[in-house]
Amino acid sequence: MRFTFLLGLTVLVLTVQAACAGEIEWRVTRTRHFLIYYAAGAESTAERAGDVAEKWHATLSRRLNCSPRGLTPIYLYPDRRSFSEATGVEPGERIVGIAHTRVLRVRVDASGAFTDIAQVIPHELVHVFISQRLRWNSDRMPLWMHEGLAKYLAGDWTGPDAELLADAAAGGSILSLDRISRVFPADERKRSIAYVQSYSAVKYMADEYSPASIPDLLSELEAGQPFKTALFNSIGRAPKEFEEEWRQYLWEEYSWARWARFASGLAWAAMGLLAILAFRARILQKRRKAREMEELEQEYTE
Repeated sequence: MRFTFLLGLTVLVLTVQAACAGEIEWRVTRTRHFLIYYAAGAESTAERAGDVAEKWHATLSRRLNCSPRGLTPIYLYPDRRSFSEATGVEPGERIVGIAHTRVLRVRVDASGAFTDIAQVIPHELVHVFISQRLRWNSDRMPLWMHEGLAKYLAGDWTGPDAELLADAAAGGSILSLDRISRVFPADERKRSIAYVQSYSAVKYMADEYSPASIPDLLSELEAGQPFKTALFNSIGRAPKEFEEEWRQYLWEEYSWARWARFASGLAWAAMGLLAILAFRARILQKRRKAREMEELEQEYTE
């Protein structure tokens, strides 16, 4: 009885908070582990979001050996405007989900303007799960590791992501991990590179040192170890050593991309040279014709 009362009170409070967030006529549905808030008329979207969330709740509980307590609220905003107003994200930014890790709440752009909710929800839930496990030690994990884990554990990797990583690695645009340990760049391209390289670094750690290195690292952080110590205890490498190894891997992995860029540069240079030679040939041809006309005119005058 007490649980039912507390649950009803929680739903009431969250509903009032949601209503204050904008002019959306909110509805709410409950699954086993989530409260799904959605705009009136979007019942099918809410049902799908609940299915996705529950599927990933089971997966992440197993992989991270933890799960958030109680019911995690997920807000589905029907359009870009309402999502931007509620989160402060600029309408043109490609950010489609926000995880409030202190209060364990997720906000999702459910408009489909940039991507589908089935890709957004798992990514944000990873943040919630990790924050729940680490609690007050969450700030010991650098941002690149947090975001890299979210992309890696949620399978949040696309063809354009792979292309961007290859281009950044070939062009020397990879950022230092220390630079993105607390905040990602404001520039959209650099921020996108920060996300894909974070994924790459986490995947390299799992592939090179075993997938068990990830839960080992979380256990170290959960116990209160600083990140430098936690990383060393889980893979035997200091952050600087790990980054050097990972960068060497990128150098070798994307050598083909560097050669492709070099070949492309040569091709463009050759095309430019041919264009210049063709232009020069046309000028010489015009000059020759002009001289021939002058000679004909002189012969006619004589």
